[in-house]
Amino acid sequence: MRSRNWSRDELLACFNLYCRIPFGKLHKGNPEIIEAANALHRTPSAVAMKLVNFASFDPAQRRRNVKGLVNVSRQDRALWEEFEGDPNSIAERSEEAFNRIIMPGATLEEEMPTPPQGPTEKLLERPMRLVQSFFRRAVLASYGYRCCFCKLDVIALLNASHIVPWNASVELRADPRNGLCLCALHDRAFDRGLVGVDESNRVVISERLSRKALVPLHRVAFSELEGIRIDLPARFQPLQSCLEHHRRWVFK
Repeated sequence: MRSRNWSRDELLACFNLYCRIPFGKLHKGNPEIIEAANALHRTPSAVAMKLVNFASFDPAQRRRNVKGLVNVSRQDRALWEEFEGDPNSIAERSEEAFNRIIMPGATLEEEMPTPPQGPTEKLLERPMRLVQSFFRRAVLASYGYRCCFCKLDVIALLNASHIVPWNASVELRADPRNGLCLCALHDRAFDRGLVGVDESNRVVISERLSRKALVPLHRVAFSELEGIRIDLPARFQPLQSCLEHHRRWVFK
């Protein structure tokens, strides 16, 4: 029997699922994939292969020669290229497709911060919250729900930190490559320019922190991390152009 073609909304929902699941769990035995397969009326193997197809387009995985299913990859590649060209649009549409098809009745996460407010933002509040929800899920899942600075893995204490700030670039708001998974302390320090990441993906500490008294928390959270290479994700690795922007305009 000839397999049923994937609809646009099904592709969007699967792309969203791909961004939600840690990279090492893209297999047919994953309960999340089984649940999605039931909602899509497809086999877990078919859904898992679709996720692997998306993985094969990520530059980090292309370097590892990850290959998807060649005979359907053209359709998947087109969606991936759309995402690279306009991540905000695909983030919004994929969140909507996922919520409608795979998790009917789902609501936006309560812990999502309220988007920056202004005349334009108020009109676009729901799309912006969809974008924020997508960004948070994609970044945290890509880093395996662990702070890439200190390795803390308590989800309640983790944030998806924008490298180029939200207000500095509309185009990068939904792009997971403009994100780092950081614990609450390192997120605040990164946002305030007290810590950064150099060209070799190593932690750098601002002189404003170096001059402070070394209380135990200061020593463990900052001094001992200086020069340590951050944990890079298996997908959506941070763009060097974004890190350079942070070093130039935020880090002090």
